[in-house]
Amino acid sequence: MKNIKILFLLLTVCIIVYFIMHAPVLFMSEKKFGNINQDEIDLIKIKSDSIQTELQKTEDGIWLANGKSTNKQIIDNLIYALSHQYAEFPVPLNITKQVMDKINKQGLQVKVFSGKSKKLDFKISTFDTLCIGLVTNKKQPYVLSIPGYDDKTVDYISANASFYFNNNVLKYLPSELERITVENIENPSESFIIFQDSKNQLMLFDIENQNFITSFNEAKIRNYLSYFNGVEYTKMIDIPKREKNNIIKRKPTFRLIVKTNKNKISLTVKNIVLNKPAEIYGQLQLIDTNNFYLIMNDNQDIAIAKWTDFDILLKKLSDFVDK
Repeated sequence: MKNIKILFLLLTVCIIVYFIMHAPVLFMSEKKFGNINQDEIDLIKIKSDSIQTELQKTEDGIWLANGKSTNKQIIDNLIYALSHQYAEFPVPLNITKQVMDKINKQGLQVKVFSGKSKKLDFKISTFDTLCIGLVTNKKQPYVLSIPGYDDKTVDYISANASFYFNNNVLKYLPSELERITVENIENPSESFIIFQDSKNQLMLFDIENQNFITSFNEAKIRNYLSYFNGVEYTKMIDIPKREKNNIIKRKPTFRLIVKTNKNKISLTVKNIVLNKPAEIYGQLQLIDTNNFYLIMNDNQDIAIAKWTDFDILLKKLSDFVDK
């Protein structure tokens, strides 16, 4: 009996030593959310309740979104996130039902392939400030993170193909521009239209008073027209339909309409309202002073853009009139 106890004790010690020695390996393999080598990924399918996007890597190594060329940096960020994301911890039991309800209703379905082999199949969503992942046919959701990054996988992923395209929203030479309309909703007296005819002759129109300005600074306007060659938004966002509709219904701050000799683009600028006041320049603010919503394509797409990138386009009528 004594020998059996000794053997049992030795076996227990051996098991404990084994797990101590192998714990890091076991722990890391359990935490890795999916077993993906980023160099092997060649197909990603992303689906929401209403739209879907297929990201396909060509034989030349070029990524396409629904057959159209993409922004390399955006794709690189997505692949890195998918191949380096970790399950920080299981979602606590007291909120699991709420999380499951949201991820099943609003989550994105993501399938990652290497050749014909499906490497990962999961749903991803947010809950409060957390990024949540749920492997298909599993019942335990996990809080996901990317070690060393504040951003989360959900920040790099969308079912909207436009999210992966180049971020250029305006890229026109001055000679291509025929009409620029800036509607200043908060200060209508500063709204204007600039006309440019085929001979590059300029006219400036006061929208509020419905008359042409006969005396304006032509050099300032020509300089202004040069700003429309290479304007970018920060990123496209993919949000639930109700949230999207709420943003679209908000009062805009500006409307920018650009008519060229080839097409017409209408952009609407709307403030981002913060969830809670933030201290900006020593004062509590509810409006994001760094970023705004940019509504495009007849309210189909919403992007985040920086005020510093668009301020030069959202001029005032008085900026072109010598005092």
